[in-house]
Order: sequence, then structure tokens, then C-alpha cells
Amino acid sequence: MMKGEAALKLIAWDFDGTLVDSRPLIEAGMAHALDALGQPRSVMAEWLKYVGLPVEAGIRHTFEPLGLDGDRVLTAYRSFGHTEHEHLLRPFQGIPELLEELRGRDQRMGIATSKRRVPLLRQMARFGWEAWFDPIITPDEVTHGKPHPETLETMQALTGLPAGEILMVGDTPFDLDMARAAGVPSLAVGHGFYPEPALAACGPRAYAPDTAALRDILLAWMD
Repeated sequence: MMKGEAALKLIAWDFDGTLVDSRPLIEAGMAHALDALGQPRSVMAEWLKYVGLPVEAGIRHTFEPLGLDGDRVLTAYRSFGHTEHEHLLRPFQGIPELLEELRGRDQRMGIATSKRRVPLLRQMARFGWEAWFDPIITPDEVTHGKPHPETLETMQALTGLPAGEILMVGDTPFDLDMARAAGVPSLAVGHGFYPEPALAACGPRAYAPDTAALRDILLAWMD
């Protein structure tokens, strides 16, 4: 990585908001749930503050203060039929090319996500990415989701790598706080769900506003 720091052995990628633009799918699902529950669309803004957490936790934080049962909201959200609408998901511009370039350099990559394993693998298969990442850690493999460090601690245990040789790349404070708690360096990306000030407060090593900047930083740290 940078001078005086451990070599970069594994890039741990967040998925939604980092590799793929999932906002259209997430907003469509929540709009459906709000309509089904008779809630105003203005609640969407509060919901988006918790994107990056496991969906159950985001729903709990958003809707329990409104007096709504989290299980009821989750049922309404999942009734949208996300599988049938996954065409709304798109990789961010330049991400497929960047991943190909990193693979060509034999850079090991993993996934550290709040998305459940079954939809994650299905969505990765849409882009031909399913064999590109190892390990893949989802809420199904841990007891505590983001921002708890267990996801990255599990990744360390599976790979045998020390924290300093892993880089967490994410677009939310939950990604960066998880990395900080695990002692893992982090890189914030700005094309996801959160503005730069919110990310900078979490102590990332660097901030990439777009994929071009992300590429430049990663390649410099790999040298």
C-alpha cells in the first residue's frame, strides 16, 4: 500500500452502492412497502439513512420510532418481488473493467456485504462475477452484521491475513466503522449512498469520488 504500511493482499468489497448501483431497486422496493402500509413516501429519506445495514436493522431503525412492527414492514418490503426487478441493478460505470484489471494483476478480492447470500450470488451471476471473489461474507455467515467487526474478523480467520493486509472498500459509514473496529484500513467511495463528509468522519485512508479515482488509488497502493 502506502509507504511504511503492510502489503495489500486482499480487497474486501462492499456490494450495494460500491460495485453496483442498487438505489433504483432499493427505492422501488421501499416505495412498494410504504404504499402497502399506507405510509407517506417522505419516509423514504429516513430509510435511506440506514442503507448499508442488514435490511432488518435498517427497517427497525426507520419504522419502530413510527410505531410500526418491523416484521410487518419487512413482509411488505419483500412482497415487492425483488428478484423480478433485478434488471434495475447496474454496475457503476467502469467497475467491471476495474475488476477485470485487478484480476489480471492477480489481486485477491472478497465481498463483505449486508446483502443475504442467496440474492447476492444470484445478482453476481448476472454480471459473471460469481467466481471472482473469495471469501464472501454475508449476514448469513455472522451473528453480528455491519458495523460490528465480525464480518471482517471472519474474513481474517478464513484467509489467515492480518488486518493490515486487508483493505475494506465501501460507500457507507457502516462499512468504514466496521473496518475501523476491526483494525482494517478502509477506502471510501462517493458514488453510493453517502456524501463525503459523512464518510470522512469515519476515518478512511482515502476518498474516491468516482471509479476513475478509485482505480488510481488502488493501483498506487498495489505498487
